[in-house]
Amino acid sequence: MEIAVVGGGIAGTTVAWQLAVQGHQITLFEQSPECGPIGAGILLQPSGQQVLQELGVLESIRNVSPQIDRLHAKHRLGGTLVNLPYAKVSPNLFGLGVLRRNLFTLLLQRCRNSGVDIRSGQQISEYQQSETNVELSNSSGEPQGQFELLIVADGSRSKLREHSGLTRSIREYPDAALWTIGNYTGDGNTLLQVVGRCGRLIGMLPVGENRCSFFWGLKKTEEANVRSAGVDQWKRQVADFYPPAAEAVEHVESMDELIFASYRSVKMKRVTQGRVAFIGDAAHATSPHLGQGLNLALEDALCLSQQIAKTEDYRVALKNFESKRSPTTSYYSTLTATLTPFFQTPNRILQLGRDASLPIMPHLPYIGKQMVLTMAGLKTGWFGDKS
Repeated sequence: MEIAVVGGGIAGTTVAWQLAVQGHQITLFEQSPECGPIGAGILLQPSGQQVLQELGVLESIRNVSPQIDRLHAKHRLGGTLVNLPYAKVSPNLFGLGVLRRNLFTLLLQRCRNSGVDIRSGQQISEYQQSETNVELSNSSGEPQGQFELLIVADGSRSKLREHSGLTRSIREYPDAALWTIGNYTGDGNTLLQVVGRCGRLIGMLPVGENRCSFFWGLKKTEEANVRSAGVDQWKRQVADFYPPAAEAVEHVESMDELIFASYRSVKMKRVTQGRVAFIGDAAHATSPHLGQGLNLALEDALCLSQQIAKTEDYRVALKNFESKRSPTTSYYSTLTATLTPFFQTPNRILQLGRDASLPIMPHLPYIGKQMVLTMAGLKTGWFGDKS
């Protein structure tokens, strides 16, 4: 088939590559002037590792990514909030601290090698379906071709999802973050998160070579003031909040070097519509607090490409894709939306509930295992898992 993929991120490049290998003619549209990675570091969970293993590229990523053995969240003045080792489920289970550019560069090269037609600088904002094809238009209303199938992977702020009329709900979070890659001499096998009574949350994910992906949580409304106050004041604020984090930001010379990200929760009525399928954040965006966005996107891309490979009837393929992915994505979407208000909250009542329950829960026989399976991305619904 002639297939259009809109969005050149992790989900888009993965599905484009796999479908091109199957022999389909793939056109990948990316709105940026050039396809390139956005973001800093990502935690590749066991679920995402399983996808890359099946695609034959896991070793390339593992060779340049440190093994993450646990999540350790603590209060800035001392005291553990939660200590969650993967080994609670299996000694062979772990995460990987991955530089986004390493994974993206690999996937993009696979797209090029497999003959994907990559068209940068094209924002596809509308589509029209007929019985035989899907016609795409860019943001200027200009036709961009007709295709037999459209796969939408253009992120949490998807223009095509908005156009589809399939959106069930969008919840904008007040929380946001500044990201950078910096020096790190802490525990190279632990994802460290630090919370404060003010509602501040920071994170340090080791990504190899004594570096970490540094996350500085803030409210969206704070960004302008933080940037205008200047980099020196921000670096002092980081050091005052958690002195060991100072090394992670010492290299920053301008606030323009920092990546700003805000978050939303997106739910759709369904993720397929005729000849159109939505995957990744375009289909089910969440906050990053459970660290599942990348992993769900990889699973979506692999599942969709596999279903297309199994049948010549696209309708069967899309129906099977939706039914297979819906329990997992619904579980993570609902759980993340429920827990997100507790992560960066300044509300003392919510903090007290969080601080009283989280240290105990990993030690409960059933609950502790479910927490690790959830963190690992291995839950397939409320009552199922891939362990």
